[in-house]
Amino acid sequence: MGLKDSLTKSITTINVKTNNFMEQSKYKTYISTLEDEIQKLKLQAGTIAYDRWKRGEDAKAELEGIFQAISGKYDEIRIQEEKIQKLYEEEQQILGTAPSGSVTPESAGNAVFCSQCGTRNAENYRFCIKCGSPLQ
Repeated sequence: MGLKDSLTKSITTINVKTNNFMEQSKYKTYISTLEDEIQKLKLQAGTIAYDRWKRGEDAKAELEGIFQAISGKYDEIRIQEEKIQKLYEEEQQILGTAPSGSVTPESAGNAVFCSQCGTRNAENYRFCIKCGSPLQ
């Protein structure tokens, strides 16, 4: 591999890692916000449950909505964690560090061929997995 190819691959690696870091940070910030909201809802539920218990009242109907909101936020956290995992896997594929048994460009459906080296790449790749050239 020549100096130009090595430099191109290094720049591609930096670009991919930087982009993924930014995306992952966005998802993690959202997860943190959801976790804070869950804690507030739990505190609210506890306060309502205690107040109703203290007065001898049933709080089931009022708490049901809060519990559903908490459950929905946990579901959203799982979705965000899956997005983070997908970004990580895509990064490994683009940089050619994917573990064996993972999705390859050939098994990913639609493909884009590199104009520099002719390597087949998944359509969502921005850079060639072989030479690091930008894909169109």
